[in-house]
Amino acid sequence: MISQLHNIYKSVFNYKTVSTVRCAGIADMCETLQSVKDELTEIENELATNTETYDEYDCGSPSLLDMPVEILLKICSFLDAHFLKYTLSKVCQRFDDILADDHLWKYWVHSKIKGSFPALPRLKIWEETQTDWEAVCVEMDVEMKKWTNVKDTTRHIVVKDVHFASVDTVLLVNNGDLCISGGRDRGLALWNVLDIHPHDESDNITTFTDARPKLIKHDAHAGWVWDLAADSIDSATTIYSASWDNTVKAWDLEAGFECKQIFRCGMSALSVVTIGYEVITGLYSKKILSFDLRSGSTPTYSYKPHKGPVLALQSYNNMIASLSEDKTMAVWDRVAGKLFVSDVKIPTDKAYPVCISWNPSALYIGDSKGCLHLFNPEDHKYVRTHEIWPEPPIIKPSSKITGCHQSPGNMIVCSDRGEIKFMYNCHPPQEYTTVKSSTFDVTQLRYLNGVLVVGTCDSALEFWVPRERYSH
Repeated sequence: MISQLHNIYKSVFNYKTVSTVRCAGIADMCETLQSVKDELTEIENELATNTETYDEYDCGSPSLLDMPVEILLKICSFLDAHFLKYTLSKVCQRFDDILADDHLWKYWVHSKIKGSFPALPRLKIWEETQTDWEAVCVEMDVEMKKWTNVKDTTRHIVVKDVHFASVDTVLLVNNGDLCISGGRDRGLALWNVLDIHPHDESDNITTFTDARPKLIKHDAHAGWVWDLAADSIDSATTIYSASWDNTVKAWDLEAGFECKQIFRCGMSALSVVTIGYEVITGLYSKKILSFDLRSGSTPTYSYKPHKGPVLALQSYNNMIASLSEDKTMAVWDRVAGKLFVSDVKIPTDKAYPVCISWNPSALYIGDSKGCLHLFNPEDHKYVRTHEIWPEPPIIKPSSKITGCHQSPGNMIVCSDRGEIKFMYNCHPPQEYTTVKSSTFDVTQLRYLNGVLVVGTCDSALEFWVPRERYSH
């Protein structure tokens, strides 16, 4: 339109100039000017009619779909990672393409931590497999938001007076729906986690003194129950309990929690793990025995890798790691039927190892003085030590690390003094919050599918259950 007006005015000017020079008739000039005036009026009317349309086009509100990628990513940096992955990326193809960039998620992971991630970046596994940075970022964000707002996101339930002595071991199976507990009263209890929900949903902490488990075995063993394991964490059908009465027992979940096999060890059983049908137990007599549920109660093999009682076991693939009071770790290769490594020194002074957590990216050992020792999970060599709970004054007892759980992005450790720390699984471990138990002397920790449970010396179990679990 503007160009049309310019051409008309130009033609009028040229015409007037030429007419003046040639002294054309006044009538012809008036006729020409009138025609031009009519055309200008028509154009002005058309412009007036279309003003609203042009204003709407020029001054319309900006849209996310039209924004530059840089501005969109800046907005995304303030949003929840879970929302970005499961909601925003589903809005349109453009958002999905932008959020599919693995380098973007890697940047967001590193922006959350102050150290390096992963804790051991030069492992062979990082050359063979590609890190799912999106999954790591979402997990970090979800866990951090849950535990830093624990009163709003979970229900804290304390169950007392079912066991009448210290609850030394707990186990979560089947998506976190079932919990098994055992202790120094020589009994075992089977809990349906969602059945012990609080009466008042507004309560931050609910303490039950009248809660009843789904099933209970008061006389499960003739001695203290030290450790528990399952044939499968995700779909357990058999639970194994190790006891001070020199036995490991197999309990059938599908047959009413009845004992279907007794493995006699000849010495107190302090720890137990499973791989398939194989049950491996560590004894006070420094030996490790292996049983197979299909071949009866006779050990299939045994070995003696330590000079002290075997305090903890951990299975990973076809390897079995064992910790001993002699402050060493040994690793048994089930396929080769021999020790892979032995006499691996744990750099502790007067402390002894208590718990172990082993996954593809790290192997951690917690000791009785509050330190977490990092080992290479591939060659089992010592890397470094992190002081999670500093050594207190001589008049106060040290904090023993009684439980450690790690995932690709996060780590949970607990002490016998009732503190539970939540950290990013990086170097150094970066704590983002601490939760206190309402009782004291935490003995063991288990975490599965968002459900956290600890046993305590106060004859109690403590649960932290996500609120959304009850809505189902």
